[in-house]
Parts: sequence; structure tokens; C-alpha cells
Amino acid sequence: MLSKDRPYRMNWRKINVFAFLALFFAAGRIPCGFAGDEFPPGLTEHASSVNIAGSEELLRLTNQSRIAQGLLPLTADANLMRLAREHAEEMAIQGFISHNQPSGNVAVRMNRAGYKYETVRENLIKARMIPDAHSDLLKSPDHNINILATDVTHIGIGIAKGDPERHGGYLFIAEIFTLPRNDYEPSQIKESLTDHVEKLQRENLVHAKQNSTLEKMASGSLDTLSDSYTREDLRNLLAKSADELHKTGHSGISRLEISVQLLSNPDQIRVPATIRHGLAGMYGAAVRRITGENNRPVFLLLTLAAIPRYAP
Repeated sequence: MLSKDRPYRMNWRKINVFAFLALFFAAGRIPCGFAGDEFPPGLTEHASSVNIAGSEELLRLTNQSRIAQGLLPLTADANLMRLAREHAEEMAIQGFISHNQPSGNVAVRMNRAGYKYETVRENLIKARMIPDAHSDLLKSPDHNINILATDVTHIGIGIAKGDPERHGGYLFIAEIFTLPRNDYEPSQIKESLTDHVEKLQRENLVHAKQNSTLEKMASGSLDTLSDSYTREDLRNLLAKSADELHKTGHSGISRLEISVQLLSNPDQIRVPATIRHGLAGMYGAAVRRITGENNRPVFLLLTLAAIPRYAP
């Protein structure tokens, strides 16, 4: 039997906040774009103090909203704060809200800065006061999702005050929410699988033990498996492994199973069902790092699990 588990999922949400703002400001408050041919001269002289005080206030309001929903507060990230501030200043100078500035969208800006992440979300808005901005973001479903997202842990907030004469002195606000990405080694992925299995063993839920023969077979199978493998590839590897196992004298094995997972960090590991359900008597695993979407490192985890003739 074989399984092709793919718990890994790259996810960055690009929310079109401008559509919300256009509808909001169409109610007679102020147009959302700058119609002139010239760019505004720049930010106000109090831009720095506005950013610091306003960011602290918005962070407090954001975490209050999360805690009220039973969620963990977000941690302010200095690098995200800088990126959000730069984007807010760019919007204030131009006089309009946009996820796609000349500097690129949030993913491009994050990658250019070398910020590694699993997830990134972005909220943009302009408002007179910080409490008003937060309240309006909560009322917008897409923005609310970002504020209360469970797949982020860190936040960066940038605020810049537009030119009073050209843009009425509005605050241009950028919020960046992320789950930072750590760099892992293949050995850490494998160790995590071992830890998961040993935990289940201590709870008397599984009986599978690591086996050196299956370890070598798993490593050899993974070496020949292409990044774009198919179920037929797995089926062929399984048949070859079963034949090799039989030649080593393991006559007490009734069935061999193969499982392949594609993941980006140890937290995504799933113990194969045959092991998890206590059917396997022994197993072996191997890990290889490959390049995934957006040129990010991900891992192929291949596991071979052997079921004895009389399962425990």
C-alpha cells in the first residue's frame, strides 16, 4: 500500500484592500486616489513620531482584538516594522493606497529584504485616527481575517502622515502579518519523526522500531525518487523494496508500505497511518531537501513500514 501525503502548503494571501477603501470612501468622505500629475512633496516633519506612537497604539488594539477572541497576541518584529513603515511612507508620498507599489507587492518586498516566512498577510488603510483605522479594518471581512488569523505570529506596523494640503493629513497605514520561517536541516526532519514515534511508543500506542535495513532501503528509494514523483513511481519503489526485504531473510513480514510527505518544517510531520495505528513492527525513513514553490526549501520524507504476519 502507498500514500502520497502532502501536508505542505505555501500560503500568502494577497487581499485587495483597495476595493474596500474605494467603497468606504465613496460614501462622501474623500476620494481614494490622487488625480494630479505631480507627486506630493513628501511626508510631514512629524512623520517619525507619528509612526512610533501610532504603531504602538495599533499593536495594542490589534492584540486586544485577538485576545478577546481567545487568540495569542502577535509579537512586534523590528524587520517587519521597517518594511511596513517604508510601504506606508511610499503610499503617503504618492497619496494613494496600493499593495503593488513600484517596490513590488508584499511578497516581493519581503523576499528582497531577505525575510524568510511561511505565511504573509497584509492590511492597508488610510484614516484620520488610529482607533478609526482599526475599527474599519475589523468591519471588513478580509481585513478581519488577517487580524484574527491563526497562521501568523509576528506583525509589523507602519504609519505615515500624508501632506496636509494635498491629502488632508490622512494617516497611511500598513500592517504586515507573518509566520517566520526557520531554516531546517534534513536531519532535524528525521529526528522529529523519530520523536513523534517514540512519544506514541511511550503511550503504548505503537510498537514499530527503527530498523537499519529499512533505513538503508528508504535512503536508496529516496535517492531514485524524482521531485515530481507519481503514484506509479511509488508503486515501483514499493515492489523493489519488498523484493529486497525478502532477500534479506525477513520472512516474517506480510506487507510493506511506503509513505511520502512534502513539508517545510518539522511541525507538519504526520506519522504514517500504519505506524500510528500500531500495525507496523518496524520502519525506516529518509529525508531529502528540494526546492519548492517560490524557490523555498522543502523536504521529501519517505517512510517504509513493515507489517509482521501477526500484527501486535
